[in-house]
Amino acid sequence: MTAHDRERTVEPGKASSASPYRWLVLAVFMFNVAITQIVWLTFASISRDAAAVYANGNVDAIDFLSVLFMVVMIPLTIPSAWCIERFGLKWGSGIGVLFMNLCAALRVFSPNYGLLFACTTGCAIGQPFVLNSFTKVCSNWFPEREEVLASGLLTMSLFVGLVIAMFAPDLILSHYRAAAAVKHGIDVILSIFALAALIGVILFLSFVRDRPRVPPNLIAAEKKVTMTVGLKSIFRNRDFLFLLGSFFVGLGAFNAIMTKIDFIFKDRPLGIDSNLVPGIMGGLLVVGGIFGAVIISALSDWCHRKKIFLVLAIALSIPLTLLLQYASNIWVLGMCSFTFGFFLVSAMPVGLIYAVEKTHPVPEATSNGILMLSGQITGILFVVFFNMTMISILFGVALIFVLLLEETDHKKALTAG
Repeated sequence: MTAHDRERTVEPGKASSASPYRWLVLAVFMFNVAITQIVWLTFASISRDAAAVYANGNVDAIDFLSVLFMVVMIPLTIPSAWCIERFGLKWGSGIGVLFMNLCAALRVFSPNYGLLFACTTGCAIGQPFVLNSFTKVCSNWFPEREEVLASGLLTMSLFVGLVIAMFAPDLILSHYRAAAAVKHGIDVILSIFALAALIGVILFLSFVRDRPRVPPNLIAAEKKVTMTVGLKSIFRNRDFLFLLGSFFVGLGAFNAIMTKIDFIFKDRPLGIDSNLVPGIMGGLLVVGGIFGAVIISALSDWCHRKKIFLVLAIALSIPLTLLLQYASNIWVLGMCSFTFGFFLVSAMPVGLIYAVEKTHPVPEATSNGILMLSGQITGILFVVFFNMTMISILFGVALIFVLLLEETDHKKALTAG
């Protein structure tokens, strides 16, 4: 037995085989995941100002820069997953980090809409390579007892980036609006975000490694099948198909509700300025999601259960969706928004790790990519055909799917194999 073989026989998941370096890798990924959201929604809260600077007042042209990310995600999901598996975590995901962050930095030098659109397209191309690496990071670096927590922290970073993107640009630009220097204000915003993006690239290239020398869990120690074989396998996997159905509804619904939140609360008499309500409720949804992603993920790791949290998230979403649509009390709506975000967002990291454990030895990025893609597709459909009652009914269908899931026990399965 070689020294390398002896090293790999350390039981995965034990403290002796879990490298402390994993937390640095996770932190760098979290920083870059947050950057993807900041770049995606840079102009969301200042779209009218950006339209005046770049698009002759055409707000739809600025809004399309955000939609572009969802559109590009669809054809690039499978290629990005292949790239992550083919070239490993550092360079497979690193391609996306370089595309996303360098193009984000180049936006500073875009004097017109055409160049801004080109740079944004580059950012959109990079995003799938970053977002589809969630489960790869968790599986490559973390023992089983920490995988869902790691996935939850990555999910949390999505929403931290979302909060920054929704509030920081408007706060910065408010000073420049008063001084009638909107163009200079937008340049300052893009410069700050460009600096953060460049820091993200430097951190990624300096500190991210593909995997530790000793696999931290049994799945990381296994040799993976090719993506072609993996794709055939997962679409014959009963539990993955049920989980995919629930992601179609859950992730798509969340994306659609966040997109249409102004429409949901439009002109509803709640005793406060109606213009403030969408921002308050959207903020509570996001804050609830940040807390839920961490707390529920930690609970899932602690009790070694995933199905119960998926069932709880979907079951609570049925009445909460209807309450968001019809409740007329601001306090009730606030509690519903926070609770909806807390449980529904937490289902994402739990579900991603569930998929990895149920589909091994399929490459992690394959299941991750398909689940993320499902939310993009249905998110667009739900926005086009938006109806909260319909979404609530679909959550009922998704509840049937998650009730039919079998709890994971991949250690037992691998041992038996």
